Amino acid sequence: QPIQMENPYKEPPKKCVLCGIKVDYKNVQLLSQFVSPYTGCIYGRHITGIVLSEAYFPVKKPLHLIFSTGFMPVMFKSPSFLTDPKICNVKY
Repeated sequence: QPIQMENPYKEPPKKCVLCGIKVDYKNVQLLSQFVSPYTGCIYGRHITGIVLSEAYFPVKKPLHLIFSTGFMPVMFKSPSFLTDPKICNVKY
């Protein structure tokens, strides 16, 4: 009889990384996880794993505020945040 096993290559289900977290524009380290370190573009919901659009807009609005006030560079990620653990499973 063959033994029933789970697929070892199956990816775990995506969870919303912002559930239970209040997003504030002063938390640059958290918000920098949603910005590409190479282009400065904001990652989309399909990349970040944010489930609802209601959770995506509280991230997008403070990021534009951070860029306009100068808390974070627009075109590249601050070098101090490059060693942070990744909360978004970006594969490219």
